[in-house]
Amino acid sequence: MPVSVDDPFLLASFSTALHHHQRQAVVTCTPETKQEEEEEEEEDPSSLLLVVVQGEGVQLFNTTDQKCILSYSAPPGYSFAGSAQTLLRSARQRNVYAVIAKGIDIPTKEEERIVWMWKDDNDELMEEEEEDLVKSSTARKTVHKFDRKIHQLFVSSLLPNHVLLTNTDGSITLVVEDLKRVIHTHEIHTTTTTTPSALKSSKKGKKDKKIANIHDVDDKTTTATMIWATTYNTSESWIPSSALAQNLLIIMTIVESGAEKMVVTLSYVNEERRGFITFGQTEIDGALGGSSSGFAFDVKTGQLSFMTATGQLKIYRLEMTQGDHTVSATETLTLPLPGYALPTSVTTTTTATPKTTMKPAKVAKEFDPKVQHVDAVSLGDNYLAIAGIHHTEGKAEQTLTIWDIKYGTLQAKHVMPGSFTAQNTICQLTLLPESVLAMTVSALQGNIIQSDIYLCPFYAEPMSLLGAMGRMAETAPFLGQKGSMLIQDVYTITTTTSSDMKAKEGMDLERQISEAQVAERTALELLGSESKTCTVKEFEKVFFKHVKHQIAQTVNDINERYGVDTKEVKAKQKQDQQEEEEKKKARKQKRHRKGKKASDGAAQKMDVVDTESLTIKGGGIEGGGADSITDGDKSKDRKKKKKEKKEAAKVTPPKKVQKSKSKATTTKNEVEDPSSESSSSEDDDDGGGGGGGGEDEAIVLTSSEEDNREMKDDEEEEEQEYEVSEEGVMKTHTKEYKNAMEEWHKVEAEMSKNYRRHNLVIRAGWKQTPLPDLSHHFVTKIVSRCFSHLPNGQPDMSFWPVKVVEYLVENQLVGNSNPGAGQSGIALNLMERGEWALLELTLKKLHDIPEMDMIMMLKQVIGLNKNKDSTPNGTASSSSPSSSSSSVPDIPQFMTLIMAAPRNEVFMQQALKRLNVEELSVVLGILKGWIDIWDERGGIGHQNQGLNKKQLPGGLPGYGLMIDFITLLMDVHFPLLILSPHLHPILVAIHTSIQRETDISNKLEQALRGPLGLFDRKHRETERRRKEATVAGFMKIHGVGGASGGGINADKRRRRKWEGGEGIPDYGVEIIHL
Repeated sequence: MPVSVDDPFLLASFSTALHHHQRQAVVTCTPETKQEEEEEEEEDPSSLLLVVVQGEGVQLFNTTDQKCILSYSAPPGYSFAGSAQTLLRSARQRNVYAVIAKGIDIPTKEEERIVWMWKDDNDELMEEEEEDLVKSSTARKTVHKFDRKIHQLFVSSLLPNHVLLTNTDGSITLVVEDLKRVIHTHEIHTTTTTTPSALKSSKKGKKDKKIANIHDVDDKTTTATMIWATTYNTSESWIPSSALAQNLLIIMTIVESGAEKMVVTLSYVNEERRGFITFGQTEIDGALGGSSSGFAFDVKTGQLSFMTATGQLKIYRLEMTQGDHTVSATETLTLPLPGYALPTSVTTTTTATPKTTMKPAKVAKEFDPKVQHVDAVSLGDNYLAIAGIHHTEGKAEQTLTIWDIKYGTLQAKHVMPGSFTAQNTICQLTLLPESVLAMTVSALQGNIIQSDIYLCPFYAEPMSLLGAMGRMAETAPFLGQKGSMLIQDVYTITTTTSSDMKAKEGMDLERQISEAQVAERTALELLGSESKTCTVKEFEKVFFKHVKHQIAQTVNDINERYGVDTKEVKAKQKQDQQEEEEKKKARKQKRHRKGKKASDGAAQKMDVVDTESLTIKGGGIEGGGADSITDGDKSKDRKKKKKEKKEAAKVTPPKKVQKSKSKATTTKNEVEDPSSESSSSEDDDDGGGGGGGGEDEAIVLTSSEEDNREMKDDEEEEEQEYEVSEEGVMKTHTKEYKNAMEEWHKVEAEMSKNYRRHNLVIRAGWKQTPLPDLSHHFVTKIVSRCFSHLPNGQPDMSFWPVKVVEYLVENQLVGNSNPGAGQSGIALNLMERGEWALLELTLKKLHDIPEMDMIMMLKQVIGLNKNKDSTPNGTASSSSPSSSSSSVPDIPQFMTLIMAAPRNEVFMQQALKRLNVEELSVVLGILKGWIDIWDERGGIGHQNQGLNKKQLPGGLPGYGLMIDFITLLMDVHFPLLILSPHLHPILVAIHTSIQRETDISNKLEQALRGPLGLFDRKHRETERRRKEATVAGFMKIHGVGGASGGGINADKRRRRKWEGGEGIPDYGVEIIHL
């Protein structure tokens, strides 16, 4: 177990009759504080404990010898406020401080303002501690009065010349060691009226009146109340060294403000300024904070814990930002602890005095934080100890519990003997050195209070998640929860889930968990009942039905995660199967058609060649030699047609000009020669030659210069019109192109979305079937039922669901050390039942089998094979492979599995000691045979064979694996091997083979040292130059090295002798010959 608590033993017991004002804290304990000295001294193994006993005084106990060594007496009518403090200043000087709450002769206005101090300054101080008898201290008591009500007094070895006072109004005061002078009073929270520090500057003649006014102010107008305070050192604390210096004393106070808030303030003492400085402050939501109790603080982790009035243990972590060092508090855990007794209100009645006529009817109810019905103390490493009355099934028990506040689990519990009640019992916890808890329990019995001080040694190692999960069953009663282990999983999830989770998601999670709990509970009821699942078939049927249901739920969760529908997945699967079948049919038909046409291919090709040749010949016969068309003639015709097209394109523009000119001429001479148009048209129609056309062209070509100028202007206008039209067409095409691209992008996005959805559907549909989500509790119950035993201790083979066990092992849903299999584990249970096939599967799948169990199984296999070989048919049966699950495996095959399994070298060495000489000879013979096979296949250079590849019936492991196993055997059985002459030939053969491989490796290394050495030197030189260039560039940019005389080159000369190329110092030794 990570945490264990020894039985508490009694240190001291007190039985006294006390006044009513002495019952708030009957007995309190604090460890002694020693001043730190620079001189190294031997550590004192004993630890001193200062005990305050109401009505008797202060006593100093030695916890090692369990005796009281000094006592400081007090009158019976006085009561102490809280615990006393002691500071051992030297071997001959000890100061003891105690705050007086009330007394017979102490006025009401001076209550909780008086401090008693005992100063032991005796040469025989250490001698008195060594004597067996209890001696009263001869120290002289001094009385000191202060202006403010004192909440608690602190001393520290960091401030040996000062005393700290935390006041009930939220302020802190620094006083000199002898309490004769107040150095500084620091106000953390201001009040609404005049503070005492403001009234302190009155005249000397009005001193009595000033003190009276101070008392009145404190009693009437305070707005803040000190709840709890502590001090600690900044060294090895949660405060980073960049924020505060080391070895500073931090005063941490928790004050309740008027807005139902608890304010945590961190202050430290500045000795140079002789005062306090507030370092950080943060608020904690402390509704009914005044009713909280059991405050504790872990200095290393910064975790603050306390018990609220509603019965909840709250854990806050104090954190500090790196930049501005702002302190903040984050709630990390809330544990409901309804069984603990909550703090109660204290009723105070004002009685009448002879000097006043005040009526005794005025009653005020307020909470007294010093009354600790439930107390707590931090133990470090995320552990918290809680002591108090815990109600279990209507019974009140005084319990001591240790909690893991990281995961919220109960790690240890101890119930104190006796009868206690919540109203009349007070407890207090104190952490002592050497992992010891001091617990004080005070019980009121009539007018007598019985107080006992117990010392409880404990041991706590760092907590792990598995260790926390193993304590969930014990945690459930304290959390007020009942049911299976799954309820604890629900609690853990709800406490660690972020507060920002949506309500809908939280409801869905609770619904899923409740459904899983119901399904698992129903399955366990059936599987755990021998009447409902009495046979193996019924058990396997119910089990695999539940597994199928869990797998279906997991598949649905995966589909929801991918955002696809289950029906859509099934339809897609069916469609893909149909498409695959159609493709297979198409491929078959295509191969069939190819085979059918293979015989007709050559004949068809010959027919095509003959037809073409006949056609060409026929063309040549019918057309004659002059009219035959050849390829050269066809190419010539194509060239002529291209030339004609080019000439026609060149002549086209003059025709346009000619038409425009002729139109103008016709318009001009229309009246003079009306028959010109008809004559020209007739000439065009009649002229089949080129005479008429040639005359017109000649007329156009011989036109005047004006006509040529007009033609050029017309051509320029046409070109401009063409350019304008071309630009418009380009703009139109660009716009259309952009529109088309936008449409295409939309279509592409839609197609991509559909494609991604299609892939998700395929991925979710064709993914490998997931494993069921079975809880640890469910698996444990199933394994316990499967590996049941008879009353005589033998395995119950009448009920053996082998399929269930095989499913759990093959899918790695269970571990070998599952609690359901008992102390022996699953592997040894399978060996006990003779299920060797399952045992081989277990060695392959489960990785937590102990090394001792492996060797025990190997011994069993060697013994069974030896007995089998002794039978007449032993040789034949040993060579045949295992055909059934109960057949004994071959030794080499089983030994290969053991060698390949994960192991710890130290534990394997301890386990190999179980092998005797006969078994050792069998193992060495198998190893020699494997090495011979390696030599036949090329030795260690033959590394193309994997570990799992089987070359022999037993398999051939890797060469390095065999060498490691041989080394383990040599380390463990070296003396036995020397004293066994019949094993020497085997050892010599193994040595020869390994030595041969070693020589080959050494020769290869020597042969490669030359060529590879040059390459290695060049590579290192290149890397050195590259790094030097990088460093030189960095120094040049930042301007480093220029002022040191020589710059970078000088720095390299200085570094060359003592530093390597990487800048790491190379320490060398120079030999000087004298």
